[in-house]
Parts: sequence; C-alpha cells; structure tokens
Amino acid sequence: MSLEVIRPDYRTRAQVILEEMRDRISTGVLAPGTRLLLKPISEEFGCSEIPVREALRALQAEGLITVIPHTGAFVSAPNIDELVELTEVRSILEPEATVAAAPYIDAVMIAKLRDMLAEMRTLGEQNAAQEYGRLNRRFHTFILDKTPNQKMAALVKDLWGQADRGRLVYKKGPGFLGESMRQHTEIVDAIESKDLARLREIVAAHSQYGLNAVRSLAAEAALDSSATAVSK
Repeated sequence: MSLEVIRPDYRTRAQVILEEMRDRISTGVLAPGTRLLLKPISEEFGCSEIPVREALRALQAEGLITVIPHTGAFVSAPNIDELVELTEVRSILEPEATVAAAPYIDAVMIAKLRDMLAEMRTLGEQNAAQEYGRLNRRFHTFILDKTPNQKMAALVKDLWGQADRGRLVYKKGPGFLGESMRQHTEIVDAIESKDLARLREIVAAHSQYGLNAVRSLAAEAALDSSATAVSK
C-alpha cells in the first residue's frame, strides 16, 4: 500500500514579498516611477533585506521594475501595446475554454461561483480595485480549471499572467466595476442553465469589454505622452 505524502503549501519570505509587490504593481497601487526602498519593505514584511533583494531581482526579471545602479529600484511603466496584443489573443481563446468547462461545473461549483460573485459585488461597491482584480482572476481560473482541454486552459492562464498589468483597468472606477459585475453574473447564470450558445456570446462580450478597456488605457497613455512632449 502506497502512502501519499501531503506537502504543506510553503512559500519563502521572498516569494511572499514577490507576490504581494507584483500584485500591487499590476493593480496600480504602486504607480510607475514609484521608488522601492529596501528598508521600508523589509520592515513591512518583518524580515531582513536579503529576501527583499531576492524579490526585487525577480520583479526586475519580469520587467515590472527598473534598477538604476547607484540610484535605486523603480516601478516600470507598463507596455500598453503588448497588453493589448495579449488581451486580443485571450479574448479569442477564453470564450471557447469557458464553454468547454461549463458541462463539468456542478451545483456545488455554481454555489462557489455565486459566493465569489457576492464578494465581488461588495468589493465593487467599495471601489476596491486591487481586491476586485484579484478575485476576478480567481473567478476565471476556477472556471478554467474545469476545462477538459487543459492545454487550452493553460494557454489562457499564461496570457492572464503575461497581461497581469491589464488589471489596471479596475482603477477606472465604479462604473467599470459595475458593468464587469453584471457580466460575471450573466456568465454564472448561463453556466447554470447550460445555455452554451448564450454563454459563448456573453464571455465573448466580456472579453471584448476588457479588451476595449485596455485599448482605452493605451489611448490615455498616448495622450499623456503627447501632453508631456508638448509641455517640454
């Protein structure tokens, strides 16, 4: 008889710092240009500067921060054009992955999704962009995990990861969050009713909504760049 070894979900201090700082950058809590200082970060997380340095090196490798010798580490500006391209690809794949998952989502899972919706609704009403964006990712990942074609699911998740800074759209305010919330509710309703044609239509519209929001970020970034150039 073989025994299954259950390993604890252990994360090093550097991993904890990395994930939290990545999340803050992706949601705009840490804006481009923000300087990241070792001492305040180490004090916040109750550790030495060694794991902080390790986390910053990982953030630099991911392109989320820029390290200037003898000056410091700064949050990098997002590559909006790349975000648009990644979101375009995801908007094609995610509706199919979601429809493929729907037949495998039972009543217990529907209840779990509705619990997430209730939490998302509260966060939206509070305009809690960072927390809403984090839970939005969990919502879609929960559905993708039920897709029998896990290669397609992995592709969509990878696109989510590469375009993580697209979560900046959740800072667009209560109106954006309210519409996003309505669409999530329709997704769960369609899954529960097993209306796959309607589900594909809703998820495609939801993906397009996110894509349009990212394109809006690109337009705003271009305007900011033009205004800066004129002021000089």
